[in-house]
Parts: sequence; structure tokens; C-alpha cells
Amino acid sequence: MQRAAVKADPDAWPANSRLDQVKAIQAILRELKFYNAPVDGIASIGTRNAIRDYEKMAGLKESGEPTKAVFDSLKEMRALMGGKR
Repeated sequence: MQRAAVKADPDAWPANSRLDQVKAIQAILRELKFYNAPVDGIASIGTRNAIRDYEKMAGLKESGEPTKAVFDSLKEMRALMGGKR
């Protein structure tokens, strides 16, 4: 008997790859208009500045680091703004 393939939750924090984590953050930053560069998974100065801009707007401590806390906050903001899930 075959098992059905389990689809990964597109809103889940990618636990296996730093590249995928940064991509996930970049994608939501882009959706929320904080970032307009390619979603490439590279935590460049542009990505870090976009994170800082978001953190400042959201009243968070400004670190510019692509963390799970930033990812979770971005998801909450997207939900509040009626964005896609």
C-alpha cells in the first residue's frame, strides 16, 4: 500500500536549509513591498536592510537578521493585511 505524499506547508519555517529560510523571509518581504530584489536566499545587504525597515515599521528591535522570529512576525503582518497564505 502506497502512502500519499505529504505536501509541505508553504508557510512553515524551513528547518533544513538557511538558504530556504532566507528565501521564505525574502518572499514575504517582497509581498509586503519591503523588498524588490530577487528571492535568491542570499542574506545580502539589501535583504538585511529590508528586514531592518520591516522591524522598524513593526516596532521590533532592529537587527536585520533573517530569523524565525522575523519570519513569524512577517506572517502575522501578512495575515493582518489580508495577504495570501
